[in-house]
This record gives sequence, structure tokens and C-alpha cells, in this order.
Amino acid sequence: MSEQVAAMKELISLEDGITLVYQEPKEYLRYYSVYYGQKYADYFFRRSPETMLEIASIFDCGYFIMKDEEIIGGVFLKPNFMSDLFVVPPYEDYEGLVYRLLNYLKKVSKTEEKIILRDIIEEHAAAFEQNGCRVQETNYWMIRPTQSLVPALPEGYLSKSVAPEDTNDIACLIMKSYQANPAYKQIGSKEDYIQHIKEFIEKYQSNKIMDECSRVIIDQNTNKLVGVCLHMEFEDYPLIMSLAVDPEHQRRGLGRFLLTHSINISSKGYPAARLAVIKGNSAIKLYEAMGFIRNKSISDMYLV
Repeated sequence: MSEQVAAMKELISLEDGITLVYQEPKEYLRYYSVYYGQKYADYFFRRSPETMLEIASIFDCGYFIMKDEEIIGGVFLKPNFMSDLFVVPPYEDYEGLVYRLLNYLKKVSKTEEKIILRDIIEEHAAAFEQNGCRVQETNYWMIRPTQSLVPALPEGYLSKSVAPEDTNDIACLIMKSYQANPAYKQIGSKEDYIQHIKEFIEKYQSNKIMDECSRVIIDQNTNKLVGVCLHMEFEDYPLIMSLAVDPEHQRRGLGRFLLTHSINISSKGYPAARLAVIKGNSAIKLYEAMGFIRNKSISDMYLV
């Protein structure tokens, strides 16, 4: 047994009889899928609770929170990281657990790195803010049924599938689009977006429907790439990884075309499609006009 695994399996005291006990992903799922997955299902629009096993397996740092011999909650926790905290009725002191867990994280985390708090749902954001946490980014998950539609590409443009040689132009387009959008407070480097595009090409383009859903748009007058929509399969649904239109070509129907094409192609194998959108993004109006719905917000935060 490695030192890391052995350390995870040690009982962790949060004082006053409250402890953390590591659980294997399948065991953790029994509580996580109900008290987090089902309770907050309308935040994420997941297709089924079974998709949560993948999350638990990827993180593999799920702990039951115990009060004496009773399970009172659960959390994904490791140095500099916490996510998906839940409580088990009749226990109600969510705020108290936030306080204890953050204090524990301060003790075990690297001081030169941020403590990241992932997927904080709207109703619990205040509990984290009261303990010194700040919002890094707030998003909404959105969903709509797939449907057989006929996308209409505006005159003067061409639509084609994504090719590896488009990688640099797509990265530049995404950066240009985000920089012009006041909703984006933090923008990655060009290399970040190049890796994002390579991930699509190497991991998701092999899925025929995801490949067909994904398009780039070319301005026929300049032969420049001015629109892009990339997809991945995530939690058994198509997920729009990136949708961007050059600011100089916005409000001409290119975004609507890319979405309509996505919804139409996705209908060949999926009942619905999802996307995540940053709070304050004006594109939300287009998504809602296209039939997507959203619920409450989810934030990534960090501890100051």
C-alpha cells in the first residue's frame, strides 16, 4: 500500500467527535448519488445517478463525515481541494461543517497554492463566503431536448468539420471572443486553448456524432475562421465544450446556426444536449431563445 493511500485511509479528526473516513468510490456513491446527486440534480441536469460513479472514481477522495458512529455527510477532499459537500438528515449544520473543513484544509494544503472549492451551489455560497472564500467563476448548466432541425447558414459563410490544422486559428478565435466579452474576468493563455482543442481532436473526435456536431465557420470573403463549436460526450450527454464567434461577425446568425446544427446532429443518438455558460454572458439570451433552460448557479471559489 502506497504512503498516499495509507494516509487517505487514516481517520481524520475535525474535533468534537466529528471525523473523516475515506471510502472507495463505489461505497461512497451510495450516499453521494442520493444526498448530493439527487438533491441537487436540477443544478446539473445529469442524465442518471450512475454517471456520478465516474466523478467519484476520478476524484477518488470521497470521505464520509462521521459524528461518533453516524454518517452525517460526505465530501471530496484533498490538500488544496474540496468539492460536493453534502449533509445526511437529520444533521443540518452545513455551515459548521464548512468551517471545520476549511480549517482542516488550511492545515494540510500547500500555502503557495490556492485552495480550490469546486461546484459550490448557489444556496450554499454564502456559507463559504462567510469563511473567507471568494468567487472565481460562476456558471449555469443548461439543457434542451435534441431535435431534427434544418440549420440555416447565413450567406457569405462556409461550414466545415474541424481539422487539426485549424487548431491555431480556433485558439486565437476563442481568445478574441472571450476578450471582447465582459463576462469573462479570467482568460487562459493561447497554449491553454490549444490543449483544449487538441483534447477534442484526440479524445472526442472519434465519436462520430461529436465530430459531426462540431463545426468551424469560414468567412468566404477573407477565408478566415470566424466561428467554432466543439463537443464532447460528458455524463452520457453531448456537451458543448466551446462556442465562439468572432466579435466582428456576431449578430449575423452564426451562433444560432452552430447551435441548431448541434441540436440536429445530436438527435441522431441522444435525447438532450447540455452546455455550461458563465454568469453574465449575453449568449444566455440566445440559448434560452433556442429552448435551453437553466436553474440556479454553481460557483468555483478559492480560499483567501
